[in-house]
Order: sequence, then structure tokens, then C-alpha cells
Amino acid sequence: MLAHKSLDSFSQLSKQIMDLSSTLFTHLPVTPPADILSLIPPRIPSFLGDTASSRQLRAAYVAHTISTILTFRVFTPFLFSLGRRFDKADGLFTAMSSQLREKSTRKEAVWRQHTLVAAFTSSDAKQRINSAAGSVVEEIVNAIKYFTDPNEEEALRVGVRRIVKLAAESWRFARLEREMIVAKMPAVDDTDEDGTSDGFWPAHGLESEPTPTDPAVAEFQERPRLLLRLFPAIVREAIHECFQITEQEKGDTGCIYSHGLALYDNATPVLVREEEL
Repeated sequence: MLAHKSLDSFSQLSKQIMDLSSTLFTHLPVTPPADILSLIPPRIPSFLGDTASSRQLRAAYVAHTISTILTFRVFTPFLFSLGRRFDKADGLFTAMSSQLREKSTRKEAVWRQHTLVAAFTSSDAKQRINSAAGSVVEEIVNAIKYFTDPNEEEALRVGVRRIVKLAAESWRFARLEREMIVAKMPAVDDTDEDGTSDGFWPAHGLESEPTPTDPAVAEFQERPRLLLRLFPAIVREAIHECFQITEQEKGDTGCIYSHGLALYDNATPVLVREEEL
């Protein structure tokens, strides 16, 4: 039940991010500031134009930015509701979790679940979650507002607020599971976290150049190069053997809530935009 609800929540979150990115960023009347442009990976063709390919790449970058901030501000901290003001406290919880886990995965799981239940059900929990979520909303809006029409900022804020609310609620629900859940948005050149051969980081639903089906041809063709990660991979570890009671639990090998999403250099918008430039 928990897995199904989390799967649905993260699928919905991914859809909301992609929908927002593709609807509010179609018009770019003003060139973004230089410091904002400097954050765009150099491998991405310029998307400041008004062509269809430019708009699609702009949407991909916006989705990447939203997902990156959500991953590091909501999904990565031990307790995201502490907010940035309590980074040291969150670091302490994370260190305690790691130390316990080195000694006993079972004990760490029990400690973490009890700790998070207490944190999420305290009298001021809702207020702290709302405060932390508000900070994330502002951070996201400030990072992407330059890629849309200034007149759309209020609609943008409403959309981002909806996304952050869903992300916070989904993650709070997921974190209350006993098993460890991890969200990853590794750097593009992080080969240790590639995972594409394991089914992770599939291409976003943009048209791409077809991959040869002939093994002899495919063997000598370079794999598409990953340009941007658009949504994190989210995975739950397997149920510890001490907690495997039912037959279903005994066969548990973990759960993949999201395989992630990525943009590759063979995507049609990338190829078309390169030709336009």
C-alpha cells in the first residue's frame, strides 16, 4: 500500500514539473542575467530563441533546475523541515544515522523511523514543514523566473508552490517507511552513478534519433551522451530480513519509485537546435 501510494505521488510530481516547464516558459522577452546563464551546462545548445526546439530545451532545463533543488533541499536532508537554519542539526542526525547503520541496519531503521515519526507528528511539525517549503518555493522561483515572461511570475509561483507541496508531502510519507529511501540527481559526468544500463535515467518523452536494431551496427555506434537529468531516481532498499514476516515481504528486493528522467544528445530538439545555431 505504501509503495503504491508513493509510486503514484512521485509519478504525479514528475508530471507536474514537466507540465509547468512546458507551459510557462514558451516566451522569453528578456535575456536572463549573465550570472543565471553561467549556470547552464555548456553542452546544452543555447535555448534563448523562440523556435520550438529552443522552447523544448528551455523547458528541459527548467525541469532539471526544479528537480535539482527539490532533491537537495527536500529529498536529501535527514529531516527537510528543519530548513537551512538548522543545517548543523540535520548534519548531526545524518551522522548518527550513518554511524548506527554501520553497526546495525536493523537498529538504524528502527531509530530512524521512530525519530521521524516523532518529528513529523510534533505540535509544531506542520508549521516547520510549511516554513521550510516556503523557502524552497522562493529558491526555485528565483532560479527559473528569468526564463519566462515577467508577467507570468505569479502563475509561476502558484505552480511551484503546488509542486513543492506535493514533493514535501510525498517525501514525508515515504520517509516514514522503515526502509531507507534515497533520491539521486548525480552530476552528468558522475560515471559511478550512471545507472543507465540498469534501466535508470530513461530519455524524456522527446523524439530522438532511432537507435540501430542491428547488433553489429549498434556495437560500433556511440551511446547517446547524457546532457541533463530532469527528474531524480528514487529507490527504497529491500526489507531487512529481521522484518520479513509475510511471504510477500520475504520476496522483497526493494522498490523503485522513479527511474529518473534525462535528456540526451540524440533528442530531436537538441539536434534541431544545433542545426539552427
